[in-house]
Amino acid sequence: MSDRDHERTNHSARVGRRGAAMLFFCLLDLVYAFGLYSAPRPLVPFYAWMATIMPLGVWAACWGAVGVVCLWYAFRLYDTPGFMAAVALKTAWGLLSLFGWMAGAVDRGWISAVIWLAFAGFVFLIAGGIPPAARRPGGWRPWTR
Repeated sequence: MSDRDHERTNHSARVGRRGAAMLFFCLLDLVYAFGLYSAPRPLVPFYAWMATIMPLGVWAACWGAVGVVCLWYAFRLYDTPGFMAAVALKTAWGLLSLFGWMAGAVDRGWISAVIWLAFAGFVFLIAGGIPPAARRPGGWRPWTR
């Protein structure tokens, strides 16, 4: 086994800081998915607004799917898709919160917008942005570690 293969094997065997962040996002997204799925009726105004855009069960499935994606990529050397999914969902949720507040459908929706958009920015920072592709032995791959 070459030094490069040994390094790749050892590196993928541990989670590391980025993987730990992905596990945190997995937990957050799965818990939020459960919260959406089990939301008590009648719905609070914010959830009622989101349900007009897409049923809460579908939202819950989206959050759950992103949680599973984050879990999968927590153990991968190439983890960019997991971070992209985490950023995209939180950005969409935050923007819809903002639009709901601007439309007058969600009182204080700007608070949820600030929280989720700031969190999306935080995830983006942890990911190191979306890095450019770099030439690596064996082909082009985005740098993620």
